[in-house]
Amino acid sequence: MTYAQNLKKGTSLCFTGSLSAESLAELKACGIDAVEFSFNKARYYDEFDFVNRAQDYADRVRVAGLEWWSLHLPFSGKLDISILDDALRAEIMKINTEMILAAGKAGCKVAVLHPSSEPISDDIRPQRLAYSRENIIRLREVCDSVGMKLAVENLPRTCLCNRSQEMIDLLRGTGAGVVFDTNHSLVEENVEFLTALTDAGLEIITLHISDYDFVDERHRLPGDGINHWTGILAALEKVGYKGPLMYEVPKQPKEREPITTAQLAENMEKLAAGEIA
Repeated sequence: MTYAQNLKKGTSLCFTGSLSAESLAELKACGIDAVEFSFNKARYYDEFDFVNRAQDYADRVRVAGLEWWSLHLPFSGKLDISILDDALRAEIMKINTEMILAAGKAGCKVAVLHPSSEPISDDIRPQRLAYSRENIIRLREVCDSVGMKLAVENLPRTCLCNRSQEMIDLLRGTGAGVVFDTNHSLVEENVEFLTALTDAGLEIITLHISDYDFVDERHRLPGDGINHWTGILAALEKVGYKGPLMYEVPKQPKEREPITTAQLAENMEKLAAGEIA
């Protein structure tokens, strides 16, 4: 077997947009092993009552035969741990903290965090970096309290962590690790970006796998883009990554036909087998 065939196959629930027992059972039936919860704040709070019902959803995932691997904390222009407005920054920290506590107590392993939103101009970037780092440390401490790991995501365009050195400088010494998104780097090639992070001693805790055109994020299936998948997987193997091959692809990728759960799972099998270079 290849290295990647020994990793679990996972998907963000941005694919189904659902926490229903039926949708979870379909993922399992197609050979998927693990899931990442990924919804906006309105759905987490108003539809799912997540903070109060996290254990219910954990049980639902378990009954379906899946692993609840990660929780993507909600994000938007205002839901931003680096935002300059003190009141808004405090509010998103309250939301992130209570969500992490609920998820960790229910058995989720990883909290996925955006270090910022955008746009961020050069003149305010140092202050945004300072606020982001301060709150990454605070949220990592919250994760520690419930046995979770905090994974901070590399982001595109003017967001924080749009370059490897900035991400290294931001995260080094915080105790947080990385969720590496293969669809976000618009300046550095992904293998170079990933290798720079791991050479600096940052841990790749989890992944967001999708393909793109190096112009903007596209969230397409691997093979429908320019990523060097053989190189990415080799870099992950070199550092002993053992998390899932966690896809972050919607049912309707940008400018593409809708994809089925079976097609998603088939792509995972091909990527793991080395059939997508």
